[in-house]
Amino acid sequence: MAAMLAAFLVGACGQGTGSGSVHSGGESSSAESPARGPWTEADLDDVALGQRDGENFGRIPMSPGPSERKAEPGTCSAIAQTLGRSSSAYAAHARINRTYSGRGTRPWAVMTLASHRLGDAKAVVRKFRRAAESCTAFKESRRSYADVKVQRDSVYGDESVSLRLVEVVSFPDGVRIRVPHAVVVLREGTTVAMFHNFVRPNASDGKNPAVIPDELVTAQVKKIRAFGAAQ
Repeated sequence: MAAMLAAFLVGACGQGTGSGSVHSGGESSSAESPARGPWTEADLDDVALGQRDGENFGRIPMSPGPSERKAEPGTCSAIAQTLGRSSSAYAAHARINRTYSGRGTRPWAVMTLASHRLGDAKAVVRKFRRAAESCTAFKESRRSYADVKVQRDSVYGDESVSLRLVEVVSFPDGVRIRVPHAVVVLREGTTVAMFHNFVRPNASDGKNPAVIPDELVTAQVKKIRAFGAAQ
């Protein structure tokens, strides 16, 4: 059963924040300066947390094109697009993906960094915020999600939204398993970072929430900010 569920969840894809509230910050970062051009894939590779920062990671090929994942109801699509290979309905100038392994008691997480025009970067967060506030349950392809709840977060970057939700997996023998997920979407200047995690089937009875490691998110925002200031 666990193997079946793991295979099912791979296509959809801490002590941390898996709990975070909607926030819009008013401060402008150096990455928003009209004098600098959009970041390239090489820039994003440089700014993403890696071995120099003490992180073990894997890569998943990403397209800078927009995500075509659709949810029912459609207003929830922005949430569905953040699960797995985190993305959005907006094409990016560049987009990369990292899968970070757990460390000690810290859970694993998937992160995507995307470089956008400022207006599009803001729109990505705005659409996700609206979906997080209005959706309670949705379906995406053969997957069903419920208990979508915006959480209180640590106010990451210029603006951030965090939520938790539960994937409901049904098997032919009638068994239903609840798989907790957590998502954090943040914007720092023109860069959007998305973090996703779910509790693996052999590690939860569905009652323990998934979380995004706060230290991972905080460190990534700090590195984006420093890289932008150096441009």
